[in-house]
Order: sequence, then structure tokens, then C-alpha cells
Amino acid sequence: MEPKNSIKLTEQEKNVAAMVAKGKKDKEIAYELFISRRRVGEIIFHIKQKFHINSRVEIGILAYQLNLLEKKII
Repeated sequence: MEPKNSIKLTEQEKNVAAMVAKGKKDKEIAYELFISRRRVGEIIFHIKQKFHINSRVEIGILAYQLNLLEKKII
């Protein structure tokens, strides 16, 4: 298995991973990215396959580890 930082995500995969990390549902992700819910499911499936993970929670952790979440100063 390759280290996480050597596996590349497409821009669309990065966007979906970040939105999953924010707790968005497939329907919301599809609406915001102008893609079908089926396509969102396919992208999530590909992310899980690439990184050998099993859940949306793990996608959220991955998004955090890859710095895909916006930095906000409160």
C-alpha cells in the first residue's frame, strides 16, 4: 500500500472529500458541484478504494490530513 501523500486525488475527488468532511450529504454535494448523486457516490467509492478506507468518517479524516479543508480564523 502506498503512503497517503503519494496517492493523487483529482480536483473533483478533493472537492467531494472536503464536502464529506464538512458533513454534507450526497444530494447537497451533487447540487453544489452540478453533478448527479450517482456520480457523487462513484467518486466516494473511488476515494475509498484509492486509500483502502471504509467510511465517510475516514474520508473526513483523510481530507483533514491532506489539508483539503478551508482554514478559517474565528
